[in-house]
Amino acid sequence: MLLLDCLEVVDGEDLLEMGCGSGIISVHCAAAGARVTAVDLNPAAVECAIENARRNGLEVRGIVSDLFSKVTGVYNQIVFNPPYLPADDGDSLALSWSGGRGGVEVLDRFLGEVPGFLKHRGRITVVASSSMDDELLRSSISRFETEILGKKHIFFEELRVLSMRVR
Repeated sequence: MLLLDCLEVVDGEDLLEMGCGSGIISVHCAAAGARVTAVDLNPAAVECAIENARRNGLEVRGIVSDLFSKVTGVYNQIVFNPPYLPADDGDSLALSWSGGRGGVEVLDRFLGEVPGFLKHRGRITVVASSSMDDELLRSSISRFETEILGKKHIFFEELRVLSMRVR
């Protein structure tokens, strides 16, 4: 998995995984020694992440939240594999895969809020796709120092893992 291969987890750091899904990233980070908070809009996903951590003898704190709406605290690293397929569909089932207008709308909302939840020199690790509108993506990430940690070509798209810091 590209994101897992690119993640740099520091023992003892406070890490938040946004959009945790099953919790595979959260569990990996907790096993590497991070204090992990797993966040998802779907309550079942948060419960799954907590249970998967427990089954592995690890502790993960869970929060049901639409991005940062119920998140408190500051973190050394915030990880997000956002929904990124372009769609303007209001279907609630699309929340897990639709990135909204240009595939960037969810990521743009996230990046607008993330600086208030980062510790000094904290980092953001996100997944971006060539399916996203390139101009909108460049605009969204322009206020951050950005480095590409890894790339992978899959079927019809190229995935990139970006490491970002607030300028």
